[in-house]
Amino acid sequence: MIRQHIVEVGLTVLFLMGALIAVLMWWAGQYSTTVGTAMMTLILLGTAAGTLIPSILITWLIIGLTTIGSTILLMGYIVMTTPLKLGLLLAFPVCASLSVLSRYILSGWGWIDRNRADINSYAAHYDQVTKLQTRYNAAKIYEKARHFVQTDQHDDQWLDVTAIHWSHSR
Repeated sequence: MIRQHIVEVGLTVLFLMGALIAVLMWWAGQYSTTVGTAMMTLILLGTAAGTLIPSILITWLIIGLTTIGSTILLMGYIVMTTPLKLGLLLAFPVCASLSVLSRYILSGWGWIDRNRADINSYAAHYDQVTKLQTRYNAAKIYEKARHFVQTDQHDDQWLDVTAIHWSHSR
């Protein structure tokens, strides 16, 4: 149940990221092609960095690039409106953060990796086709039962064995 909600949140984050990219590109398209190209480059870099680079490096990259970008855009003399400058400043950090969040939720580095040991243990001890324990575990259980029957001489014990004949088996 929880995993289903996690996947739904991850898909919602991916949808929000796609919607944000569409809105930012539409907004940048209202201005010159230089602004549109810069916005597209920042979005692509943010998405690629959030997908490929570890989270701690993304944090430092966001801090450093936002500081450098705000220094250049807000302190220098660039002829642009303030909302456009802020949009260019926020394009990379927001896209990178959403990419990291969706990567963490949906990929193997997130909730699936926490259960990897349980999955490997289950696959090692149970046959997926027959839904029975593997031969090694079945032999251990049989040996334990045989040892119990042979060593416990206090009660009257009897054993019913039912043999099934398969017509096409070896």
